[in-house]
Amino acid sequence: MKIREEDQDIADIYAIYWFGKEQFFLGLPRNYGGLRAYKAEEVKVIDTNINFMTVYFHNNAYGIYHWALIKENLLADLLELDETAYKRFLEILKAEGQIDSDFY
Repeated sequence: MKIREEDQDIADIYAIYWFGKEQFFLGLPRNYGGLRAYKAEEVKVIDTNINFMTVYFHNNAYGIYHWALIKENLLADLLELDETAYKRFLEILKAEGQIDSDFY
């Protein structure tokens, strides 16, 4: 799944979640170093396909997440821009063919 921001940047989405009545996406933009949250109403979905294994997860919000974010406990660290978690998530995404090998 891909979204386009207002500034025309594109991000791959690895989670969709609902907090109250609001919908959010968690994306991995280039040169960011982790996951970034996007309000669904502020971006445009340009590719609706989800091509990875997902899991349902509930904490403060309800959502569908890339399996590794939950099963490898990467979610919180990626939101905090942890470099080790970022490298591990990129390793998984590259192995799955989700992103190009030159994505850093």
